[in-house]
Amino acid sequence: MTITRGGIGRSILLLSLVCAARVWAAPNQLALVRDGKSAYSICLSRNASPSEKRGAEELQKFLYEMSGARLPIVTDRENPRGNLVLVGNSRMLRRLGLNIPFDQLGPEGFALKTAGRHLVIAGGRERGTMYGAYAFLEKLGCRWFTPEVSRIPRMPTIAAGPFDETQKPAFEYREPFFTEAFDRDWAARNRTNGHYARLDESTGGKLQYYPFVHTFYQMITPEKYFQSHPEYFSLIDGARRAERGQLCLTNPEVLRLGVAAVTEWIRQHPEAAIYSVSQNDSEGWCECDNCRRVEQEEGGRHSGPILRFVNALAAEIEKRHPDKLIDTLAYWYSEEPPLKARPRRNVRIRLCPIGVCEAHPYEACPRSAYFLKNLRAWSKITDRLYIWHYNTNFSHYLLPFPDFDELAADIPMYRRYGVMGLFLEGAYPEGGGGENAELRSYVMARLLWDPNTDVNRAVDEFLEGCYGRAAAAMRAYFDLLHRQVRMPPQGNGLHIWINPVPDFSPDFLRQGGGLFRQAEAAAENEAVRRRVRQARLSIDYLELLRAKTYDVRGGWYAPADLTGLKQRFQAFLSQARSFGITSVHEGRGLEADEDEFAAYNQYLVATLENEAWRVELVPELSGRVIRMIDKHTGRDALRRVDSGEGGYPNAGGLGVFLYPDFHARAWETKLELDAKSGANELTLAGTCANGMRLRRKIRLQGNTVHTETIVENKGPEAMEAALQSRGEFDPGNIDDAVVAFRRQDGSRVEKRLIQPEQPPTGAETYNNAEQPDGEWRLVNSPAGLAMANRFGKEQVGRCALSWTAKGPYGVTFALWSAKHRLAPGESFRLEADYGRVD
Repeated sequence: MTITRGGIGRSILLLSLVCAARVWAAPNQLALVRDGKSAYSICLSRNASPSEKRGAEELQKFLYEMSGARLPIVTDRENPRGNLVLVGNSRMLRRLGLNIPFDQLGPEGFALKTAGRHLVIAGGRERGTMYGAYAFLEKLGCRWFTPEVSRIPRMPTIAAGPFDETQKPAFEYREPFFTEAFDRDWAARNRTNGHYARLDESTGGKLQYYPFVHTFYQMITPEKYFQSHPEYFSLIDGARRAERGQLCLTNPEVLRLGVAAVTEWIRQHPEAAIYSVSQNDSEGWCECDNCRRVEQEEGGRHSGPILRFVNALAAEIEKRHPDKLIDTLAYWYSEEPPLKARPRRNVRIRLCPIGVCEAHPYEACPRSAYFLKNLRAWSKITDRLYIWHYNTNFSHYLLPFPDFDELAADIPMYRRYGVMGLFLEGAYPEGGGGENAELRSYVMARLLWDPNTDVNRAVDEFLEGCYGRAAAAMRAYFDLLHRQVRMPPQGNGLHIWINPVPDFSPDFLRQGGGLFRQAEAAAENEAVRRRVRQARLSIDYLELLRAKTYDVRGGWYAPADLTGLKQRFQAFLSQARSFGITSVHEGRGLEADEDEFAAYNQYLVATLENEAWRVELVPELSGRVIRMIDKHTGRDALRRVDSGEGGYPNAGGLGVFLYPDFHARAWETKLELDAKSGANELTLAGTCANGMRLRRKIRLQGNTVHTETIVENKGPEAMEAALQSRGEFDPGNIDDAVVAFRRQDGSRVEKRLIQPEQPPTGAETYNNAEQPDGEWRLVNSPAGLAMANRFGKEQVGRCALSWTAKGPYGVTFALWSAKHRLAPGESFRLEADYGRVD
């Protein structure tokens, strides 16, 4: 029998696990309650910690809810007699002589024992005893699935024991980073202790950071120092830079200022245990001679200067604050460990597997092999390793994200490698609402405490607790979702990543929609129906993304039903807001989506065609070539752009972009089609707000698409500018793709893009003699594909190559002009040819 108490906003599901009116305790059990009455008292030390007091109060609260018996709470000052539930290390406990190993249990471990007629729950004063109280309640069947939904079994007689066990958490730091997991009571009851949970003194506090991450510019701010001391900041391309940069970590003054800043952080925030000294969330590492020298000494790894700097800072901090820890990241460009440097004992490394496939256990997925190599290497040089794990699509919080197989395998795998802490980053906007956020948080919490947790059982109990009679349909959807990523023959073998949109099939959407309709029909009340509707938002959102896919129809580039798309979006928006959702993307709110959908339009397409190519271009979308059809094969040479990508539909393709600097953002340029354009040549022109004018020609010449762009300064003052011609191409199966060219120094390059134990994405920039000697090619021999990009090497200052095996496969050729300083009226040009190699 399920009894629902409370309204839609707060439902407590009470499962009657004992149906008989009278259940007596077995001879070796403690009868804590008989027929709604108890002879037991809960006994605390007179010096109990706040969390121990909470543990006693929570025992009293939930035993009363279960049985109707309210056990009094007493202290050892009163020298209580009779049957006792001993909570924490008290004088009464010590009289029993149980020799509980408090030193071994640490701050969060506990012992659960029966001693004669007494029940003992005792552990670390910080949080251990409290956690023991919750563990005991779990043994009685209690669960706290979400901040609003719990399972508290009704049992007029409570018999328990015998017990003789100790527990300690598998990880010292446990943080499911979802808005839904921040609730104080939920976090305490599910034994998480992370920085963002709203845990306080009453719950024994938490493991607290200050600041949390990406702190280089909090430590040494560009606003204060860059003007007077540019040498504190990264040297990039021969110039010191603050924007999208880092610090010069070999500068002694940077170390001195860093020590002073962290010392001040400790003074202002003594409650923190860990102080993060970590790279900014960008590239821009320093290229000065000293930093390069350290990198070379450390095997060419960017982590070398970082760890040497952090070690030196941590050594100074330890002199005055030996109890404080310093944290840094192994992230993005610093993920590989250094050759020689080793983290000091007071340094924590947070290793961030940002490039892995999140669908499959890392040890079973070739796309994640590179991370395992790094994990093994870090675990050999430090036993103080934390992991920053990723558990959502940051571009689309609501997208289906079937990662439970991966979590079930990889949290135990981390434990095997000696990892000490896990930050599991999910959707964290103010209003919450990320896909499966509550279920994922619940399962994560259980795995973080005990990696041997049966994940399927945890999923089932959550679904039964939250969805009641609709649980079977919700479980069927959960299984359907995970079959999309399980490898054949168990499933379809999709990969999922933290950004691109997975290629879920129309059949998945059809079946998923049917299962949600079944679940809603089975729901026993409006509270459950509402939970089903919120869970369904995930596939509603995916359908919305698919509906905004642009294609060329009748000379226009547009979605199939633009008006219907905007109406569908408004309905989705209303539904999302009704659940309190404020954001479906990291870093921007629903208002930005409203602006984006309001701006969607249909765009006129200009076409060039000859016997070899059909080229379709949209002048209003930055003059971008959106399709480049090889008439010999029928293939589009350009990468398929997914409708979920940033900037869509103004994304991907072949285009030119004007920048003030190689590392800056492009200037916005609106191009218009020149009326003089013909069947084999298109001319576009446009002017930036700052006066720079672009004139671009695209011409078909046999097998070649020829492009020419002229940049002219029409403004009143001299300006610097660099032009990029960029094409994003479809490599076929990227595992077979090779980029080949001869360098200007005469040496040859044949680069296989996807290699064992290397990331599934990559980027390289070629300068000077390393540059291609006027031509580079994308070749996929098994697919019969060979594309060439030719250019005048005297016009090109550098060549940038990038590739991705995430989402639609893609290889990008980017040609940069030199950076020109143009006086008023001066100009430069960049020409590039793209074509099939026969």
